[in-house]
Amino acid sequence: MKEKRTIGPKRNTQLLVEMLVSQILWQLLLHLVCLCHGQRPVFAQQQRWEWVTNEAMYNYSPLLPDGTEITIFLFRDLPQRHYFQVKDKSPFSIRVNPCDAALEWRVSVQEWPTHSTYRSEKPGTLEWDQVTTRDLFSYKGNTAQTFVRASSHSALHNLELLSTERDAQMRVYLTTKPENEPPTPELPFDSRVNVASVGQRTVTLAWKPSPSVLHDEHNIQYCLLVNQKHNYQSLCAAQNQVELWPDLPVVTIYSGGQEIHLTRTEDIQLSASLSHPVSMEAKIDVTQLCVGNRNIYSVLDLLPNSLYYFDVFVVNVLANTSSAYIGTFAKTLQWPDPYILDLKEGIMAQVYIQKDRQKFYSFRPKSWHRRVQFTFHSCGKLYVTIERNGKLIVSESTNNLKHFKLKGKSNAKYIIGIKSMEASEVLVKILVSTRPNKSLFPRLPDSLKVKSYNRLRTCNSVTLAWLATSEQNRYCLYKREMEEQTLEMERKQQNGCLGPETRSISENVGCKYFHHLHAQRAVAVQKVTGLKARTTYLFDIYVIGHKGHAVKYQSKVVKTRKAC
Repeated sequence: MKEKRTIGPKRNTQLLVEMLVSQILWQLLLHLVCLCHGQRPVFAQQQRWEWVTNEAMYNYSPLLPDGTEITIFLFRDLPQRHYFQVKDKSPFSIRVNPCDAALEWRVSVQEWPTHSTYRSEKPGTLEWDQVTTRDLFSYKGNTAQTFVRASSHSALHNLELLSTERDAQMRVYLTTKPENEPPTPELPFDSRVNVASVGQRTVTLAWKPSPSVLHDEHNIQYCLLVNQKHNYQSLCAAQNQVELWPDLPVVTIYSGGQEIHLTRTEDIQLSASLSHPVSMEAKIDVTQLCVGNRNIYSVLDLLPNSLYYFDVFVVNVLANTSSAYIGTFAKTLQWPDPYILDLKEGIMAQVYIQKDRQKFYSFRPKSWHRRVQFTFHSCGKLYVTIERNGKLIVSESTNNLKHFKLKGKSNAKYIIGIKSMEASEVLVKILVSTRPNKSLFPRLPDSLKVKSYNRLRTCNSVTLAWLATSEQNRYCLYKREMEEQTLEMERKQQNGCLGPETRSISENVGCKYFHHLHAQRAVAVQKVTGLKARTTYLFDIYVIGHKGHAVKYQSKVVKTRKAC
């Protein structure tokens, strides 16, 4: 007859003691095995590490400490379980912060009725009837999460951890006094890190201030991380790269109820019992900059034409807690070519830029000026950058005619970068002036589209209309008879930057001056006669300023009617 005994919640303490005794016996057995094989005991290495740093490299106990944050190491696809005891009617809070990869973790509680029984068939072996495990919380992801619960009775709780992506580290903080939990810094509603400007060796960042800075500015600061690989979700993930780790860190895991100690350079043969060996990932060069309460910072001494990732963390210095902003990235500008052409004020520069190529120009005003205007006239999409004394002030794409009006500055030197964003060669005209009121290009309306009146279209005439301005300019109209099968090819090959001087005299319909004092009524209308019936025509309109520089409107295709 098997002996039966009645147990209650008080067996929690005895169960926990028996588990710890079992772990100690396994540690002693592994210690003896290492001595028999002439290997250096890994426990001595752990003690040496603790003596040097005054802290444990990793948590090596299945029992979670109360009120102390610990670091735990996980092997991929190898679950790990930890325990903690909660007294009767005592609340608790547990926070898990993934450092390297997404984790799966859950908190459960072991429960049994007051009059439960266990059977003892042999000394040291226990079996429990009616013992149940109930899940309280579960999470899967790579962000820090906190679970808080008010326990109704004394119970043994489990924390199960699993990493399915790769070997990973995490930080776990357990407390049975949640009201005294170290505060985590707050993030603003918009927690993005913005790139304010980009130079060849500098990147300026800006972010919204944390509300915690207003309440405790002396103990809250911002820390900025810079690297060239990727963004970080947490500060502890980056500290693996920032800090200088020792040569022989001890790693402790639990597999199948057994404790296994590993080091990075010794005792690797012990990892043969695992499904995969210890992963040895290369370190990433990460720079950490703590900038106090400033929420605008310029990172200096970067490499030109290089991609960098930036992360900002708001840190509570006293509590050693942190919150992560949404990181960003930026690529520094390329060094200019050894030969940079100088731009002369009021003189048009015309250049062809090939696909994915970039050219640089410089401009230094001869005298003090209030304003300076850079004008770009292109027949394709461009990316334009303008630096003044090494600081980036313009960085945007443009097409057709674009004016950039900037405030003047004494002893200023401008570097203009132009990059083609088209699949073919692009013609660009560049003009710079410190007297923007005397523009060499004509003033343009809001739209450069040409409209055709369908009701006024006949077999030998069409009527066109386009927007003009209040400025007196000359408008020239050109037509070309087209074949429908070659129309699309002709439109692609047409260079919109070239003026009417490149057109044949036979294509010219006529020129006229036009303006209107009211911009809303500045609509020019032109009737073109003498056309062929059922024929397709391509019409182009050029507006020519008082200095002779022309800008072309969008081409318009019209087909005459079959019969009048």
